[in-house]
Amino acid sequence: MSNQKKATTHPASLLRKLAVFTLMAFLLCRVEGVIAAVADAIDRPAIESNLGAQSVLMSVTSVGDHFITVGERGLILRSDDDGKSWRQLPSPVSVTLTGVSFFDDENVYAIGHGGIVLRTTNGGNDWKVQLNGHQLAEKLLQQAEESKDEELIRQAKLLIADGPDKPFLDLLVLGRDHLVVVGAYGFAFESIDGGQSWASWMDRIDNPFGLHLYSIRKQGERILVAGEQGFVALSMDDGQSFETIETPYEGSFFTAQLLGHDEIVLAGLRGNTLLSDDNGQHWKDIKNPVSSSIMASFVHSDGQVIMANQAGTLLGLRENRLVPLTRKRLPPLTNILEKANGSVLALSINGPVSIDVGDFK
Repeated sequence: MSNQKKATTHPASLLRKLAVFTLMAFLLCRVEGVIAAVADAIDRPAIESNLGAQSVLMSVTSVGDHFITVGERGLILRSDDDGKSWRQLPSPVSVTLTGVSFFDDENVYAIGHGGIVLRTTNGGNDWKVQLNGHQLAEKLLQQAEESKDEELIRQAKLLIADGPDKPFLDLLVLGRDHLVVVGAYGFAFESIDGGQSWASWMDRIDNPFGLHLYSIRKQGERILVAGEQGFVALSMDDGQSFETIETPYEGSFFTAQLLGHDEIVLAGLRGNTLLSDDNGQHWKDIKNPVSSSIMASFVHSDGQVIMANQAGTLLGLRENRLVPLTRKRLPPLTNILEKANGSVLALSINGPVSIDVGDFK
């Protein structure tokens, strides 16, 4: 790839690589009241509410006509009738949950603020915390102490002092016990035992300033990570190594899709959307009539890429332009998913909204 920068693998552990943005995080997040509030919320079960289906929801996943969605204040909702009605599931945390993904109808993972990773093995009836910010910092300190590197130990202790304030923002479920989570300050971790232990991917991704990672996608052996300030990294070997991809836009990408064999679609801040058909060597700007941030996307079963933005509009990618697919403006959208019948379930700041497929054909 002629205009790509090869990521380097550092022999030091991930903590040395965190040195720059650890200080940034410490300065930004050292307000004791905020730290205490987050720490309290990661240990406090979500409050039962009748307003869950009218609340801010952030992510949704499905198996058949079963849906689970997550959102603010630790909300977890399930629908067993194709999204017509929702019931709240018990949640062990009150932090905002940002992502959720089925492996099968029994095994589901969710992530959120405070370094939270949740898992259920019975379809959502019981959720267990597999990781939180406190545990993550302690694991990093343990690794540092095993290395006997004083600088790494110092940085790990700074993370502990910083508090469990860093959110995970996207996840990739690769198997019943195999997942990868990414998030703020460049955090990227993998578990192959259902969350019992974690290994860092941060030494594989050349992100020295700890830019936030908003999206992770996989197709075949390609894995793409996209995030803040135009940051994009691509793996062609199933995540073993990554190359940093140069893009012509320096704003944040909140969502991405891998298409065909070599195609990549990126979208994000102010509606900026890019398309590459050669794995990021060259890029095309996609015309977008709505200059509102695109927060989510998916590939419809008919092959069309569908996107959702903060202006409450669904957009379809057609050749080199985005076309509005809905006449009626919806509330600001946070996520979207295809239903079994081909229609769309959209999440918003006011809860889920079902959109008939006829609205955008």
